[in-house]
Amino acid sequence: MQAPRLPISYLPQQTVQPVKGADAVSVQVKVEDVEPETFNYFMGNLHYQVKDAPETLQGAAESELKARGFRIADGGGVVSIQLSAFGATCDVDNFSTDVTSRGSLSMRVEVQSQTGKVQYSRVVGGEAIPAYAFLWMKKCATPELQGALEDAFKRLFADPAFTAAILSTRQQPPPKPVSPGRIAGAFAIMSRR
Repeated sequence: MQAPRLPISYLPQQTVQPVKGADAVSVQVKVEDVEPETFNYFMGNLHYQVKDAPETLQGAAESELKARGFRIADGGGVVSIQLSAFGATCDVDNFSTDVTSRGSLSMRVEVQSQTGKVQYSRVVGGEAIPAYAFLWMKKCATPELQGALEDAFKRLFADPAFTAAILSTRQQPPPKPVSPGRIAGAFAIMSRR
């Protein structure tokens, strides 16, 4: 059975500081969704997934990168995200109207240079703190999905190795060509010896 999909929005982190040298780095974000499409349902257990999950993750990653000064463009490094699980479970107590909601996200994040060399590779998770509410007072799952997304990106950007890997993808400027006059002058000096 396929889980219902809910739209969510991402709230970017506040008070983010620009990363030194980030303005000279172009980065592209690619997201692949490899989540299972079906889930087992149990009595009193509801599972939800995110509608347009790849686009939601890409937008979240790009907003956090921009906030730190990176340029979102082709031709530089690539942040590759493979989404393996992103959902929320709402457990309904059959003997009352209480609901316990939990959200979680798991993704493999890689940073690749323009040549395809992997500079960073980690599995990053996010969880929403379990919430308890009366069924009629709260829409189940949406806050937990948003909370798991925010938690995962806080953890990712708190890892200094992640931003260091992106900075390492910066293209070095090509060497300046040596002018023909300088070469001729060098030969003239050498021939006088």
